[in-house]
Amino acid sequence: MVARLRVSTSGSAARSDDYGDGVATAGRLLTSGGPGLVPTWTAPVVGVVPVAQTLFVDAVNAPAVPTGTLGAPFQTIQQAVNQAVANAWTQVEIFVAPATYADAVAIPVALEDVIISGWAAPGTFLGTILGGDITYTSLPAGWANLHLRNLLVTAANITVADPLTQDLYIELDHCDCAAAISAFNFDVALWQTNQTGNATAGGALSVEFDGYSWARHVQSTPAFTGAGSYARHFFDAGQDVLPTTATINGVAIGTTAFLDIATPLVLVDDHVSTRVVDPAARDFIIGGHCCTAGQATIWLTNLSRVSTNFADDIELLIHHNGMQQE
Repeated sequence: MVARLRVSTSGSAARSDDYGDGVATAGRLLTSGGPGLVPTWTAPVVGVVPVAQTLFVDAVNAPAVPTGTLGAPFQTIQQAVNQAVANAWTQVEIFVAPATYADAVAIPVALEDVIISGWAAPGTFLGTILGGDITYTSLPAGWANLHLRNLLVTAANITVADPLTQDLYIELDHCDCAAAISAFNFDVALWQTNQTGNATAGGALSVEFDGYSWARHVQSTPAFTGAGSYARHFFDAGQDVLPTTATINGVAIGTTAFLDIATPLVLVDDHVSTRVVDPAARDFIIGGHCCTAGQATIWLTNLSRVSTNFADDIELLIHHNGMQQE
């Protein structure tokens, strides 16, 4: 059988007779089988050309021959990473459909900037779960840049290939992340994110918090540590309240004593103020004096307590410096 086209003598539309092998289906293309062979009806190739260095991943609906486009997504994130490298890209945004992605992801040095976004509206994970560890290879004298958005991250680790030499900038935007994150010099930006995993830098650690992320940080208290410096920057009011007891003995009436209180989240430039829980206790006054790393110092003046001993419940309001205006 052969395929032929009938061309109308009026108008501009060509019409076809279905003379190819197989059942003709609307939307399919009549494709040559080669010289002297009968043509067949085949599906068109969908979305061969990527859009603006963007690739798509869908573990549930990936076809047998994926191209990384919306119509033919890859099955794994690693496939998308590999395609970006094959395309000689230095940057890529990978959109990931709802599913659990348990395979590990290795990002090579050729990719300087990688965005992995859950295929959902901001703040709605819709079951897009990253369960495999992510390892990023960066230049010894440069930074790797990783952005995770709209994801539930259950992976154990996000790290660089060599934590002794390689640096990482990671932004977590609308994520819930349990992974421990590590690099040498290490910048972390947390936006509307609950980061419950630890963050460890072999060199300097710098963290940016918005108000929601800081509140979550205070609740879950992961260990954020840097072998070198540790700097925090707040893009909102960075505050928390610490209930404690002002316990000190032998403060004579009319004298003042200082009391050191361990507060793990406090740094040297922070501010502290105090509140007495029992408003009837008016035989002393207290106030904030200074902060050092891991410690707030308050003062207590005995106005009239004859026993000279104190074990009074108080609250510390701690304001963390580093507010940024943007």
